Amino acid sequence: MYMEWARFHKADENGRHYFQVYSFPQEWAAATPKESGTGRISEAAALAYSIICAAGWQWQTPCHCVECTITTKSAQRSTT
Repeated sequence: MYMEWARFHKADENGRHYFQVYSFPQEWAAATPKESGTGRISEAAALAYSIICAAGWQWQTPCHCVECTITTKSAQRSTT
């Protein structure tokens, strides 16, 4: 079974950005209606598929946008 993944840009309660990533079967993604404007399945569908499928996964990865990079560097400098 081939897997596909989708990532969604989010922010936690402290304002830090991250990507929530879901993996799910490629066949399921192909059969799912896409959201207008993005051309991809919704986050709710991705979450449901990652839970239902035995091979599905969910994980978070840090964001490396300019704002997040500056915030991280500033925090590192203030602790040294």
